[in-house]
Formats: sequence, C-alpha cells, structure tokens
Amino acid sequence: MNEEISIKLINNIAFLLSLSVFNHIGNLIYRAQGRIKQFFNGVTIGMIGVAIIMVPIVDTSTYSFDTRSILIGVSAIVFGFFPTIIGAIISSMYFITINGFHWIDLYMITSIVALGLFWRRHVIPNQGKSKILSVYAFGVFSHFLVLSCLFILPFEQAIEIIQSVSLRLMVLFPLGTLALTLLLMSQNDLNEVHLRAIEADLQFRDLFENNDAVMLLIDPKTGKIKDANQAATRFYGWNRKELLKMNMNQINVMDAEQIKSELEKKKNEKRVYFEFQHKKADGSFADIEEYTGPIRKYGNHLLYSIIHDVTERVRTRRELVESEAQFRTLVDRAPFAIFIVIDYHIVFLNDSAYSLLGTFETKDIKGSLFQDRIHPQSRTTVSEWITSVYQNEPEIPMIELEFLKMDQSIVGCKAIAVTVNFENKTGALLFVTDVSKEKELEKLKLEFEAQLRQQQKLESIGILAGGVAHEINNPLGGILNYAQLVYDQLDATSETAEYMNEIIKETERISRIVRNLLQFSRMEKQSHSLAKIEDIIEDTLSLMRSVLRKDHIDLEISIAKEIPKVKCRSQQIQQVIMNLITNARDALNERFGENIGMKKIRLGCSLESVEGENRVLISVSDNGCGISDDVQKKMFDPFFSTKPKDKGTGLGLSISYGIVKDHKGQIHCQSKINEGTEFTILLPVDNGWQMEDIYE
Repeated sequence: MNEEISIKLINNIAFLLSLSVFNHIGNLIYRAQGRIKQFFNGVTIGMIGVAIIMVPIVDTSTYSFDTRSILIGVSAIVFGFFPTIIGAIISSMYFITINGFHWIDLYMITSIVALGLFWRRHVIPNQGKSKILSVYAFGVFSHFLVLSCLFILPFEQAIEIIQSVSLRLMVLFPLGTLALTLLLMSQNDLNEVHLRAIEADLQFRDLFENNDAVMLLIDPKTGKIKDANQAATRFYGWNRKELLKMNMNQINVMDAEQIKSELEKKKNEKRVYFEFQHKKADGSFADIEEYTGPIRKYGNHLLYSIIHDVTERVRTRRELVESEAQFRTLVDRAPFAIFIVIDYHIVFLNDSAYSLLGTFETKDIKGSLFQDRIHPQSRTTVSEWITSVYQNEPEIPMIELEFLKMDQSIVGCKAIAVTVNFENKTGALLFVTDVSKEKELEKLKLEFEAQLRQQQKLESIGILAGGVAHEINNPLGGILNYAQLVYDQLDATSETAEYMNEIIKETERISRIVRNLLQFSRMEKQSHSLAKIEDIIEDTLSLMRSVLRKDHIDLEISIAKEIPKVKCRSQQIQQVIMNLITNARDALNERFGENIGMKKIRLGCSLESVEGENRVLISVSDNGCGISDDVQKKMFDPFFSTKPKDKGTGLGLSISYGIVKDHKGQIHCQSKINEGTEFTILLPVDNGWQMEDIYE
C-alpha cells in the first residue's frame, strides 16, 4: 500500500468518523427522533458521501472504489430507510455529476441499501445483545454483494478489478462497517438513555411538584431534607428554602430511639409505611402516615417520603378504641353473664359468663353448642326459645334454665334475649342472671320461718314448763312439810323415820330440779349477779344426768377448788354449758350408737391466768365423731347445722358464741375426725360490768 492510498484511506476513515460527530450534533439539536432529525441525518450522510467520492481509495479505468459502501450500509442499519435514501440520492447525484451515470454504481448502492434495511429489520433484532457477529456478517455480505455487482462488466474486466480490490474490500471494509456501526449504535443508545432520563426527570418533577400529596426527598444518612414539593410547604407552613435547611429530626416529634423502634416494627411487620407525629411551623402537631422508599436523584441515594395527614383518622381510631375499651369494660364487668349465640353456637361471652360456667379457658367454651351447657331437661325449651329470638319475634319472654358448669354441677338462672347482628350474621344476645343465690336465700327464708316456728314452740314449751313447775312446786312443798312433821314425831332410829328421811331428800331433789327448770325457762329472776361456776354446772347437770344415763354416757367431772365467783348471767352460762353437753351427746351417739362403755363426756373447770387476768376455764370434751375443718369454719354461723332439721335449728352454737362474747369471754374448739372434740370457754372473773348494769 503506497503513501497516496494510505492518505486516501485515512481521509475516508475521517469522513466516516465525522458521521459520528454529526450524529452527536443531531442528538443535541433534536431531542427525539422525527422527520426533521431524519432529514438532517440524511443530508449529513449525503454530504459525507460527497466528500468520500472526492477521495476514492481505488481508482481504476472503469470504476472508482470508495468507502460509500460502508457509509450507506451503516446508515441503513443505524438510521433506517428515510435518512439512508436521502443520503444515497445526494451522494449518487454527485457521483453522476462527476463521473457520469454507471449502472454498476446504481446496483451497488441499491443492493447495499436493501441488504442493510433487511438486516436492520430481521437479523439484528433477533441477536439480542450479541450484535458484533451480526454486524460483521453484514459487512462481509454487503461487500461480497458489491464485488458480485462487478460482473455486470465484462468478465475479464470484472475479474481484474476484483483481483485488485478484493483483499481490501473483504478485509478492511467489513471491519470499518463493524466499528462505525457499533460507534453509532452506542451513541444512539446513550442518547436514548439520556432522553429517557430527561423524560423521567421531567415526569418526576411534574409528579413531585404538582402532586397534592406531601412529598419530601431525604438524605437517609443525615436526615436532611433535600427537596420538598408545594404540598409540603402548604402542609408544614414553612417555605421551600426553609424546609431545605431543616432536618427531619426538627419535624418528627419522636426521638432517635423511638424512630429506631418504629423502623424495627416496620421490618418485623413488613410494613412500607410509618406512623409518626410531625410538628408544623405554627407549633401544632399532626398525625401522619409516611410511605418511604429508595430513589436515586441528583447523583445520590435518597429516600422519598409520601406523607398523608391522618390526624382525623387517628383521632377517630383513638376514640373508637377508647369506646371499644369502655364497652368491653362494661361488658366484662357486668354483674350478669352475657352470651352471643349464632347458629346455636357460642361465639362471644364475657367474664361473668366464664365465671358462671366455672372456667376461664376460651377453648372450652367458644365455638361449642350452647345447648351443651344446658341441663338436658331444659335443652328442648331453650332451643325453641333461641329459635324465636333468631326469628325476631316481637315478644320474647324471660325463661328460667339450668346451666351445667364445667364440673357438671348445676346453677339455676334466668335469661332474657334480643336479636343481634354479629359479624354479619343474625344471632341471639343473651343476658343471664344467676338466681341460685336468690333461690338459696328463699330456701333459707323458708328454713328460718320453720326454725322461728320451732323457736316459738320451744318458747311455748318453756312457758308451759314454767307453769307446770309452779303447779308442781305447791304440792311438793306440802309433801315436804308433811314429811318433815311426820319425821319429827318419829324415833330417829326407827325404820319408818329412815323411810321418811329418804322421802324428804327425794322431795328436796325434785324441788331443786323444778327450781332449775324455772330458772332455765326464765320464769324466775336470777338469784344473784355474782355466781359460782360450780353451782351453775351442778344446776345444768341436774337437768342432763337422766338424759346422759339413758344414752349410757359416762360423765367425768373435774372442778378445781376455790374458784372465785364470776360476774355473769347464770341462766345464759347454764344455757351454753347445756348446749355443749347436748352436742357432745349427739356426737357420741352418732359414732357409737347403742354401744355401752364407749361414750364419755369430760367436763372440767379451773382457774387460769391469761395475759395477767384471772379467767375461769370451762371445758367440755368427748370422744365422738369429731368436726371437719370446713364445718369448724362455719359452725358459729346462725342457722348452720349438720343435724337433721328435726333435731337441730342451727342456732345453738351461734347463741352460745354470742353469750360468751357478751360476757367478754372466748370460746374455742379443737377437733379431729373420729377422735373427738373439745370446747373451751374462757370467762373473765371480772368482766368490767358494774353491779347495777347486771339485770336479772
């Protein structure tokens, strides 16, 4: 290759590369593809073709070869039909003007244009990202086609030209085609990206600036506000310049730790939004919902924030939550059970309902059939009643029903119901009241009335006993007087005097029993206010000995000497001791029945010093059936009794407890099942009563 050809080749390469320069200029002038830009590209291609024609690489006697084949082929692939045709026409017209019309030139240009357009449309799009081989193949085929067109000339002439140009044409020209095509494609791709970026930026600016939603761009590292739209300035009250000088910490009322906590919540709950409180320019606060996401803008990685004012929604939600909490509190703390029954299944119940059923395990109740919690005898009635509620009948009566608790015990209740819509289903709202206590009180009332009647009978018997005792006292006095007169007239050593002496003793014993009976029935006034405990015990035993002998009960008495007199009401203390002995007798009979020699009652009395105070201790113990711990907790309650109704009123120990407390004393019990029971009474010798306070 001589120097001249090298210079021409370099000039052709420069002309071809100038297409890249003009293409870039066109991209700068004309932003988008259009007819004007296509015309500009076509004229540019034509003018470069004219320059190339002026510097042919191979100039034979028949035909001049230049790099127009590269220019036109690349133009067809890169720029398409319209610019290529314009460029081909301009360059061809100049070629004809200079060299005259040659069919071979027309065939070459036409075939390259056709092949280039075909390659652009059908080959390159199917190659994806692997365009290099496809473009190089086009360079080879297109210049092979150029050589083929030479056979329009005489064969010998065509062969001669081919031999002189084929090496350069098939080696250098395809490489030139490949290089220029890739350069122009790269430029166009960059231009397309640039145009899309400009368009995206314009769209973003339009969307950002004119959006009614508050929008901010934030630096995630520093929290600095990088941009704010007009809606943000209206919402916060600061202008754009002021906002761009601010940090999000100056707007968000949460501290760094709280914000970090919210970020963790977002991560765990997979939320795309935050709920914050933001401060405004006027000092007020607004509840906001902030949607955030990453965005690359101004060459930086930023966060975009779309902010919605949800102050009213938060206030409404807060009021709703408070209202629901208040309603839930009212429902849960309601003194009656509340059920919601849908399709005969329990779907809701309050705390009182759980308590009524004896469990707080939701899984045991929720979802179960309501009828399963009703006593079998009432299930049919209750089912019909709930059906009438579902049908929203105008008058739904109150019913009485029996619930089965989880332990299968029964509790009596009354219930009313109304129709309710719950979770978009028609159901029954039931209000249930436990009336078992009312029934128990009614039962106690009836028992109290029966006990009151029994007490009235006892009082009547007491009055009758008092009257009988008075009637007995008169003839007893006569018998005693006559017996004494007869005894005084007899010889004290005679057998008759001995018999008469026994009559006098037995008559006096009967008189004492009658006198004790009169005192116990309160038909006589108390003989003294300071009483000996041993006398009270003896008077009590005079009334009880015959009963104890009849039941074969051994009585052991242990009374200490020199026990001082006690301020008391003798009849009341006598009543207490008699009640304790009677209870001991019943316990022995319950355990041993008619067995002889097994039943024992021990009655003791002693003087003790308790906390520096002299007290008289009276104990009554037995070896009977004993008292359980549960019964001991309730045995001093009025009307509580473990005895059959015909044998006990439940008042004995309660009255005894009251009497002892009235005397400023104490009463205690120690008992073991099937071992026995011991009651202990502690009475102060001086309980502080004044003598005039003690009434007869």
